[in-house]
Amino acid sequence: MQLYNTKGLKYAFCGTGVAIVLYVFYILSYLYSEFITCTHTYYRCTGCDVPDIPKDIPTHIHQVFFFETSPELPADLRAARQTCLDLHPGYGYTLWNKTTVNQLIDAHYPDIRELYESYDHWVKRADVARYLVIHHYGGWYLDMDIKCKMSLEEVRTNAQRNGSTVVVRPTDPNGFSNDFIGATPRHPFMSDVINSLRFSNKWFIFPYPSTVFVTGPTYFWGRYLNYPRHEQFYIVNNYTSYLHLLHGSSWHTWDGDVIWYFFNRAGQFWGLLLTSLTVFLLAWCCVNYRRNKNRKSNTNTVL
Repeated sequence: MQLYNTKGLKYAFCGTGVAIVLYVFYILSYLYSEFITCTHTYYRCTGCDVPDIPKDIPTHIHQVFFFETSPELPADLRAARQTCLDLHPGYGYTLWNKTTVNQLIDAHYPDIRELYESYDHWVKRADVARYLVIHHYGGWYLDMDIKCKMSLEEVRTNAQRNGSTVVVRPTDPNGFSNDFIGATPRHPFMSDVINSLRFSNKWFIFPYPSTVFVTGPTYFWGRYLNYPRHEQFYIVNNYTSYLHLLHGSSWHTWDGDVIWYFFNRAGQFWGLLLTSLTVFLLAWCCVNYRRNKNRKSNTNTVL
């Protein structure tokens, strides 16, 4: 009976290990296709297409706040919002909340409702909300923790001159952030961002990658990599001239803090890792050398 239980336990461990390896391979193959070969092109969502892309980004600022972290808009976020309102007196403004986003989904994006409700964290729903708002209305999306230093009218004018209909900013360590987006209404890129959400809805083992790869900035960047018309984009490399980012990343869990801790100390981390590997290999070689020497000695003694 004990032998049977031992065998059963071994089979269980073996089966679990195989399942883990297969799932990791599945996730890695998805990431490889999304970010390396860039071969993920999907069908577009119902009602997302228009014959011609409008050339001008509307003069309207959109922000999203779901009141998940506070029952009212905190003072620092109110102050940040006011800097943008003061610098854009001719712009319209909308602060979206759970109720108004749900109304937008019910009216124009009912096919996204089930997926939207399935997300396990409000941050994912906030990510999707900004994509829906910018797709439907166009204009400018800014995270609540962004202060405006200069008017975006200069960026808007530069985008017009460049013939660009989507405006984004770069982020560390790679790609684009989704905390600042400008686009014309019903843009096919935003259509692709919305439509592809169902394909990215996977479990990436840890909470942080299960957000950034599913709906967050890395997902947003992946959609750009797979989008065929990069000439439609205007990348604001000098975004710090226009925007000041406050605290940000308030939703990060422990794994996100660990990832960014090592990223900010990349040189030290890789140096420590290389040193550790070197010490391990040297120790392994020494142990094997002694074992082989002892075996030869024992063999000679027997002979």
